[in-house]
Amino acid sequence: MRVRIKVVCLVLLVLPSLMLWSAGTKEAGAAQNAGNAVVTIWDFKYGDVQGVQPAMKKIDDLIMQNNPGLTIKHVGQPNDNYYQLVRAAVQAGEGPDVVMFHGGVQAYEFDDYTIALDKYIEPWRSEISEFSWAYCSSGGDAAKPVHMVPLTTQGFGIYYNKALFKQAGLDPDKAPTDLDAFLAACEKLKNAGIVPIVAGLQGSPYSIDFLFRCFVANIYGPDVKDLGTGKQNFAGNAAFKRAAEIVQELFKKGYIDPAGTSTPYFMDAANNFAAGKGAMFIGLLSDVCHWKVFGDALGKDGVGYFPTINFPQAKYKDQQVGQPAGIGYSVMKWSKNPEAAMKVVEGYARGEGNAIWMGMTGALSPNKNVDIKSLGYPLVAEILQRPFVLDFNTLLLNEDANGNFDRYCAQAFVSNEISLDKFIESSQKMLNNVQNSK
Repeated sequence: MRVRIKVVCLVLLVLPSLMLWSAGTKEAGAAQNAGNAVVTIWDFKYGDVQGVQPAMKKIDDLIMQNNPGLTIKHVGQPNDNYYQLVRAAVQAGEGPDVVMFHGGVQAYEFDDYTIALDKYIEPWRSEISEFSWAYCSSGGDAAKPVHMVPLTTQGFGIYYNKALFKQAGLDPDKAPTDLDAFLAACEKLKNAGIVPIVAGLQGSPYSIDFLFRCFVANIYGPDVKDLGTGKQNFAGNAAFKRAAEIVQELFKKGYIDPAGTSTPYFMDAANNFAAGKGAMFIGLLSDVCHWKVFGDALGKDGVGYFPTINFPQAKYKDQQVGQPAGIGYSVMKWSKNPEAAMKVVEGYARGEGNAIWMGMTGALSPNKNVDIKSLGYPLVAEILQRPFVLDFNTLLLNEDANGNFDRYCAQAFVSNEISLDKFIESSQKMLNNVQNSK
């Protein structure tokens, strides 16, 4: 797969990290000569010192305890230029043994530089569904080798505060899943002085982006994959246009918090919902802004959930949008310790390490052997019992997946810079880019 390397302009930016690689590589070599293995991990989660890092430290200690002689060097890299740093490592031909990637196009970009993992995962491959393994295979092709081990399953849905529903005279145990019921609930909440939908739109309109992904799951169902082949499209689809109109209506009626335009989604908007400052929130299923965060804040039985809003023009109902792998670990080809590196990856993906990962971070694991009920959060079982429909965003090229759709949402619905028809046209161009790249 063609890799877009953007290195020259980043030399000064990545020089400190390159110096760290050099030191780390020499240290790893020295350890090898002593009969030990040093495995260096890069990821964009370890920097979360209060949330994710404690879980990773605990898992790292467990893996080292179970594998005497193995030393793990865990390096948290910044989110802002993470993939630039990885590209620079590729250009240099050296770096960490294990690299964290987002699932989909961001991982596929580096398939030529990560090792095939099939022989390593064979003993425990059945613990994770082939749906996830296919997504983690080269280019997303199930017939090709696996290049990433998934750590999470990601997706989006709508959480609601049961206490605020009850305060507004709504049934807290009945989710407003149909459009009429949803709009009626928003009106009741607004009349009761409660913000119907907490939003984060500053910088990037994630709240609207995620809502669209929920809509698309209902519009295309199992045919979502054909948005990347040309068999399905946004242009000319009455249901996609209706979804855009619904979003406009939510803004027009003031159901989406007007303060959301100056509120970042991560983590301000999520914190506002967790603090009871609004009734509903379009959140993630894993990683952050999810069931555990909200359950801990509002009570494990105080949060309701539904996957999407059903509306007449959509062909399907109650579809749960998801990504077979939200994030995962790959082993780089330059690693001098691939077997040791895979011991580390396995320690995160299964067994006690995987249970620690899910229990402490709230990440939804794709490993079927994790004891969900022991977590004590009813919403988890409710989410996982639903079949997943592929998130259309995972089909897009990197530039479109990581910014352009957000930009179109912002221009069309937040700042009103483009018309609804222009939004649809711009969204269709992203699909055309995928189709033309094949």
